[in-house]
Amino acid sequence: MTKQARRRLIPFLVIIAASSVVLVTFFSRKDNTTQDLPEQTTTVATRDVVTPAPIVSTTNTSTPAEATPSTTEDSTGNSTKDSVEDSTDASALPAPFDVLQVMQHALKDTPLTLGSLENLEKWKLEAHFTQTGAGIQSIRFADIFETVDGKLAWNNFRSDGGEQPSIEEMYLLVDEQTVNEKIVPALGAYKIVINDQELNLSSASDWQVSSIRSDGIHFIATIIDEHKTEIAKVHRTWTLDNQFGLQLSQSIHNLTSQDVVVQWVQYGPPSLTVDRSRYMDRRRFRFGWELGLDGHLAPIQSNDVVLEFADAIKERSDTIWPTVDSIEENDKLSWFASSNRYFAIATFPNITKEGEGTRLFGDKVEKITTVVDGPEGSETVLTGLYSPETTVSGGGIYDISMGIYAGPLERSVLDTEQPYMALNLRDLVLYQMSSMCAICTFQWLADFLAIVLTLLDRYVVFDWGFSIIILVLIVRTILHPITKRSQINMQRFGKVMQKLKPEIDKLKKKYPNDPKRVQGEQMVLMKQYGVNPLQMLGCLPMFLQMPVWIALYALLYFMFDIRQEPAFFGVFQMIGDWPFLADLSSADHFFGTFENPVQFLFWNITGINILPILMGGIFFVQQKYMSPQSMATSPEQESQQKIMRIMMVVMFPLMLYSAPSGLTLYILTSSTVGILESRRIRKHIDSVPIEPNVAQPDEIGRKPKDKQGRAWADAMEARRKKVQNKAKKRSFKKRD
Repeated sequence: MTKQARRRLIPFLVIIAASSVVLVTFFSRKDNTTQDLPEQTTTVATRDVVTPAPIVSTTNTSTPAEATPSTTEDSTGNSTKDSVEDSTDASALPAPFDVLQVMQHALKDTPLTLGSLENLEKWKLEAHFTQTGAGIQSIRFADIFETVDGKLAWNNFRSDGGEQPSIEEMYLLVDEQTVNEKIVPALGAYKIVINDQELNLSSASDWQVSSIRSDGIHFIATIIDEHKTEIAKVHRTWTLDNQFGLQLSQSIHNLTSQDVVVQWVQYGPPSLTVDRSRYMDRRRFRFGWELGLDGHLAPIQSNDVVLEFADAIKERSDTIWPTVDSIEENDKLSWFASSNRYFAIATFPNITKEGEGTRLFGDKVEKITTVVDGPEGSETVLTGLYSPETTVSGGGIYDISMGIYAGPLERSVLDTEQPYMALNLRDLVLYQMSSMCAICTFQWLADFLAIVLTLLDRYVVFDWGFSIIILVLIVRTILHPITKRSQINMQRFGKVMQKLKPEIDKLKKKYPNDPKRVQGEQMVLMKQYGVNPLQMLGCLPMFLQMPVWIALYALLYFMFDIRQEPAFFGVFQMIGDWPFLADLSSADHFFGTFENPVQFLFWNITGINILPILMGGIFFVQQKYMSPQSMATSPEQESQQKIMRIMMVVMFPLMLYSAPSGLTLYILTSSTVGILESRRIRKHIDSVPIEPNVAQPDEIGRKPKDKQGRAWADAMEARRKKVQNKAKKRSFKKRD
């Protein structure tokens, strides 16, 4: 062949090859469905809130979405959900792809770990990740422990050396779950929907480990068609700060030149484990939201929307956000969290360390669902996060990154650090025994007591046990004037009643068949002597302390600062590792602890306790000093009062048997101080004779100056008129 012929043939062959590539690329993008899709509806939650099908599939592994490098949304590539609704229906869009599938990758044996349990100065936790859904395999804290014994063992090892304790003693915040024989990692990917084609992303082989560095782990999932042409890539990058924060940077990259409609589904924060020394199960799902008013956003709120774990179990699979009320009020989601007694996992939008950025989460999470799995009594609640349907233009990027808090419910962290301050994650700290009776817990008082106790511990006595005792002295000092007045009035009332007893006995003999007449005459006698039961205020000091007891109960049960903190500088632990008062947030364990808690009726007993027994004895002695003289006028009333005294001595300590030892220490100390206070007041009263104060004849018709006296006088006057009217009616009948 001549050189001239070759020069003509080579360009011709190049043109044919290029044309073939273009034709193959064009005709290979048609719409089909894969054979390995989750058994789940593809309906996307709209403003009308369509309840989704369960997240967990019985035919596919369960894991949601992935993270991407810190990419931002393409200004020309994405539109919001509103733009999708305003355009044609998604089902009417052209189907530009053939069968879509996920490119498979080999498993990587390299440990996928961020953080450390050894370097306490730099890391607070150690997080393990898995290729299964590119999610979290486990999170374990470096300096927070499951039990007091584990805490002491690790502290001794770190200070003195010796045999290393078990890693299992360190608190495990979250672990991957097994549901329907499938592995479900926390916050893992579940599926992606592209133009109504569902692609499961929960398998380990769906994800490629792109890079592993000390500051992050990067996963990639590649979406291809049947001709192996890359249609999209999903990126998930996990990073960890030096506190309790993680960053999940994830995005979906459209590698085609066509617009696609995308929805992302991943697992959210799962239900956490229940505390071993619990007095009750208070696991919760929490929501932070902003109320949209004329385009303006109010401060983030959360306490009005609390889903108790028990309620989630009863409702089974359901949509928990948005709620009916949130739709009516136009609430905007800011964060979502799962919490137990002391810890939480919260997801929220990207906000910088300076607190800058949007506080709205709705462009990442439009709908949250739950699925309950496991046998009765040990259920697990999984949550699913659904993004809104979003149109991603050709070559565009859909960013679905989020921040994560995985740590303790500690006010010193959530109150002082960004982005938690900007998001008002402080509301996760909820000193509330039940959402059904939130006002009964006196949340405001619990917050105030927390500040007082913290100041006493940090700057005054440097011990939580002594801080509780100092708090008792403060409260008793404030109530002392009321207590003293009550004691004096009680003693005076008792002496007057003793003096009037002969007169009252005469009235009973004079009117044996008319007890109401006896009561009326008795009121007249008491008025003449200037006394009335309303002046005693006998139970008022105790009633005034009840809000403090209730608020302190909730505070000591939920306050992380006092968890596993000993009383009195741990002096009892120096005596052969005695567990007595080693943890003020649990029972006192005077006679030791049980290896496994024992469930008895309403109590979760973790050991044999002595403080509740001592409290019953103190109550018995306290009644001897502070109970007023019995006013029973019949054997039945006397029997009822005796039963009430027995219930006070027996039932109250039983109810608090498994309560936090910090609370029983407070009540025991308060009752002891009350006895000493009462004894001192009685000595003062005995040294000053208190005689009945008989009213003068011209003073009998006058009303007393004090409010209680006027109320009593009005009651007696009304009673006297009632008796007189009845007597007149009887006399009228005789005349007829």
